[in-house]
Amino acid sequence: MLAAALLLGSEAPSTPTPPAPLVGFSYSPVFSQWIESNPNSDLRELLAATNPDLVRLPIYLDDVEPSPGYLDFSSVDQLLGVVAEHNLTASRTTRVILTIGARNFTYPELHMPDWAGPRAQPWIGIVQASDAYRQYFDTSLQRYRSSPLMYAWQVENEALDYVVNPSTGDDQISATQMAWEIGEAHRLDPAHRVVTTTFDGWNVLVDWFQQVAPALATARGYSGHPAATLTAGDALGLDIYLDGPSTPFRFTSIALRTSLKAEAIRYWAGLAKAQNKEIWLTEMQAQPWSDSDGTFTTQDLVQSAATYRHEPLSVVLLWGAETWLLFPDWMNAAASALAILRAP
Repeated sequence: MLAAALLLGSEAPSTPTPPAPLVGFSYSPVFSQWIESNPNSDLRELLAATNPDLVRLPIYLDDVEPSPGYLDFSSVDQLLGVVAEHNLTASRTTRVILTIGARNFTYPELHMPDWAGPRAQPWIGIVQASDAYRQYFDTSLQRYRSSPLMYAWQVENEALDYVVNPSTGDDQISATQMAWEIGEAHRLDPAHRVVTTTFDGWNVLVDWFQQVAPALATARGYSGHPAATLTAGDALGLDIYLDGPSTPFRFTSIALRTSLKAEAIRYWAGLAKAQNKEIWLTEMQAQPWSDSDGTFTTQDLVQSAATYRHEPLSVVLLWGAETWLLFPDWMNAAASALAILRAP
């Protein structure tokens, strides 16, 4: 299987360059809080430096509903205010993708308040069936659905994937809960699409095996759940990383891994098109992994952007924006990558 996979990703027939995607980045206030910075001023600086089409922002359950029935959206409102202020003078209007749900992006992935109990199933499901959780969910949709900044909703983050970290146990969101949340988003805000996300396997061959022999392809570490995730929402968001401690077959070059990921994007784009849906790259690696040996460089970021520009993506969001503020070379590389991705 490995030998066959490595043979893939070499030469592919040339095709016309697809239309440019909307591009931007994900931003979480958590990192700014960790380093005792100001989330609003940090977002303001990132917007000014990159002038994105889109920015993905979280509506964290533990932040918005610190106690059952008490809702405080002030932190989200402030971030949206920063985006609105940026748009007053920017040459390009920035819109937002708001992510809601117990699973949300940035460590520890499961953003559950203390009142919710143990950070694992079945307690997650019990909390999500509660009136308090549904108040958080519905009020979020109703509060922001009319905002002129809204581009789309993301429901949960990598909901069907098992995320391993020391602070959570079995943290997958049930298919039944996902169906309710997506249905609720469609019911309360039919004007905006819903994207669902998953991490992707390291090679298109694994993705193909997932289609024809799922028992062989869903082994932890090899594949997420792109097929089920695509079926669930209006757009499939793939989270793709080229280098890190858990990267399968890391002995290969980053250039080869980039080519393999591009083939996976192309594969799922074809399946998405057949369902009249879009394919997004919701997390494109744009920083070195925190405990890697530094093998992912700024040049790798720029070159991966050049490769992905030829794939039929509707949206591309870079991952790692919070750290760019500390490293000017990565900020410059991110700006270059965004320029390449949006080039005609």
